[in-house]
Amino acid sequence: MKKWKALFMVGVIVLGCMACGAQKPEETGAVDVKPVDVIQPEGASSDTRAEMGEAEKEAETEERNDSYDDLEEKAADGDAAAFAQQIQAAFADKDMDALAGLCAYPLAVNSEVIESEEAFMALGADAIFTEERCTVIEAVDVSALEETMAGVIMGDATPNTIFKSVDGELKITGIN
Repeated sequence: MKKWKALFMVGVIVLGCMACGAQKPEETGAVDVKPVDVIQPEGASSDTRAEMGEAEKEAETEERNDSYDDLEEKAADGDAAAFAQQIQAAFADKDMDALAGLCAYPLAVNSEVIESEEAFMALGADAIFTEERCTVIEAVDVSALEETMAGVIMGDATPNTIFKSVDGELKITGIN
């Protein structure tokens, strides 16, 4: 009889330990992750998906090249130099309204995205027309500007101002 009692007690202890060790996912915070099927267009193979990705990249590259070609054309016509002079005048006069009218939105200002002209104006003249930035823009030789894929960069380093063709019109896209 003692053996049965001892065996019963050991069984109860083992079952008790097993019950304590088992936890439900809700108690542990674990999440049950299930695979999700990716839906492809009807009849699309992996080659077709790769071609679709390449087509998107080509369209983006073509758009950049069109903008670059448009900028080259405007530079050849002297529009880039004239636009750069407008930027220089706005900086010389510290004219926020004039500068805001030359910008495309969203606009990058000091690595921050400015979504609208109102948000740009809210930055204030002190944030835009720093002494260093005004000096750099004033010193730019507008007859020697060069076009890059990013646009025309007025200034050799930071601070600088970048403009390019946006929807067929020259606009400032960055003030750093």
